[in-house]
This record gives sequence, structure tokens and C-alpha cells, in this order.
Amino acid sequence: MRGAGGTPGGIGMFLLGLFIIAAGVYMFLSRVDVTLRRWYLGGYDAYGVILVIFALGLGILFFNARNVAGWILTLGSLAAIILSIVVNLDFYFRPTNLTTTLLMIGSIGIGLGLIFRSFRSATE
Repeated sequence: MRGAGGTPGGIGMFLLGLFIIAAGVYMFLSRVDVTLRRWYLGGYDAYGVILVIFALGLGILFFNARNVAGWILTLGSLAAIILSIVVNLDFYFRPTNLTTTLLMIGSIGIGLGLIFRSFRSATE
């Protein structure tokens, strides 16, 4: 029976490394706060303008679904809404003590080491 990576190494070691990496990544990402900034265009709230264009496009589509301008307004404003949300995201790493930070980063390194070790053959 072949192990991880087609070598006679340990599949158990691979799974243990994967679990330790998952725990480290979870601990690291749980310390990150995500916030959304407001988006202004010329001093005015740009979300309102995009929503009006979206509503206008939907109105045109409900009147005539084959109208190209309605599709452009609707899909363009929807793309602008999604893009503005993604662009205005801010990520902050919450303050934490050194011990916790070393535990998070160390567990990712240890997990990677175990995974790479499981790829080696047992005779090396």
C-alpha cells in the first residue's frame, strides 16, 4: 500500500500535518478583523448613485427584456457594487501576545514539515 505522495511514507503523518496546519491557519485568521469603508464620489455617497442606476436598469428590463441598454445598466451597476465592496475592504490584525503569535505561525511550520516528511520514503 502506497502512502502520501505515492511513497511508502506515512499517510497518518500527512493527515496530522494537515490538521496542525488547519488549526494554525484558523487561529491566525480568527485574529483578523475585516471592515468596510464608505465609498464617496465627488463628496457624495456613491452607493446611492449606483443603486439608482441599478433600479433604472431593472425598470428598463421589466419593460422590455431585450433592451441592450437595460442589460448594460443592470449588469454594470451590479459589477460596480461588487467591485466597490471588495476594493473598500480593510483588514486589521488584532493585537495579540507574542506567545499566541508564535503558536499560530509555529503550528503552520510544523504542519508543513510533517507533510513534507510524509512524502519521503521510509528507507531514506
